[in-house]
Amino acid sequence: VLQRIAQGDKRAVEECLNTYGGLVWSLARRMCPKREDAEDAVQEIFIEIWKNAGRFDERQSSETTFVAMIARRRLIDRLRSFNRRIS
Repeated sequence: VLQRIAQGDKRAVEECLNTYGGLVWSLARRMCPKREDAEDAVQEIFIEIWKNAGRFDERQSSETTFVAMIARRRLIDRLRSFNRRIS
C-alpha cells in the first residue's frame, strides 16, 4: 500500500486508511488525553504517513511497523509539546 501511495495511487490512500486506521486510532486514544486530541493526531499521523510513504523499505520493516513507528513518533511529539505548554 505504501509503495502505491508513493507512486500517487489515490485508491491506495483509502486502502491505507482502512488497513491501518484501527491501529493508528488505538495508539492515539491510548496516548492522547482527550478524544478530540486523538482525532487531530490521527489526521496528522496519516498526513505524515503519506508524505513519507516513499521512504518505506520492506527490507527494513513491515508496513505495519513503519506506520506504527510514524504514529508513535508523532504522538510523542504531541505529548511533549502539550507538556511544555502546561509547564
